[in-house]
Amino acid sequence: MKLAPIISLGAALLVAACGLTTNSGGDSYTSAVKEADAARKSGDFDTAVPLYGRALQANPQGMEAKLGLGECYLSLGAGSEAAAQFRDVLAKRSGDTVARRGLAAALIAQGQPELAQKQAELVLQSDPRDYHAMNALGIALDMQGRQADAQARYRQGLLLAPDDVALRSNIGLSFAISGQARDAIAQLAPIVSSSRADGRVRQNLAFAYAMAGDFENSLLVSRRDLDESSAQRQLSYFIQLKSLPPEARSSEMRRNPQFFPQSAANSMIYNAP
Repeated sequence: MKLAPIISLGAALLVAACGLTTNSGGDSYTSAVKEADAARKSGDFDTAVPLYGRALQANPQGMEAKLGLGECYLSLGAGSEAAAQFRDVLAKRSGDTVARRGLAAALIAQGQPELAQKQAELVLQSDPRDYHAMNALGIALDMQGRQADAQARYRQGLLLAPDDVALRSNIGLSFAISGQARDAIAQLAPIVSSSRADGRVRQNLAFAYAMAGDFENSLLVSRRDLDESSAQRQLSYFIQLKSLPPEARSSEMRRNPQFFPQSAANSMIYNAP
């Protein structure tokens, strides 16, 4: 069965190069990184990216700036640019777990789950309690169609961080893909109104409701972020997915360019046109 193509709920964001004035002082580097970190944490990437660039002009080897810039690129969906920053850090500090986790996320964004899996496993070798790495490993396994293995990793992470929205969103999505709709709803419904949840988490819940045959609630949830015609198309797509056997459903979703379970900053959305 050929399913309808998918569109993204959010607008694409582009990173523009900015002309910056070089200032080589150490204080300039520190202050620029501090300002950039604050902007990044508030979601203001248009401000953060050039500030990290200014910091790197002051200190081209600044690891903090490279890590922050990599995180910005991840949030903007620029996987290859993020990977370049994290690889640069790892070339000088091979034991940097933040950079290795970031590289795993960047490889996921580039559609390379096998390579991402290796990076996440390296982080867990050095810190078996790193639940962010468990989340990344779960995503990599989900993207390979290994839902049961992915769910085991998400569960491990949730034992350490039971309120982590990314882990709960991802295990809920994985449950829904594998046909465990009630388990998916149990994970997603309590977090969907959280200030840390967004429209992407809500669409995962809408998918779970559709998988459970509760099309009314699926529509209600989708309407929180989509207009009526888009919500109806979304439901139609979910119903098509529901009709597929689990392996075919998983395969179809992996072909979906919007299939990226939620990292620290990103999650997947299914939107039929």
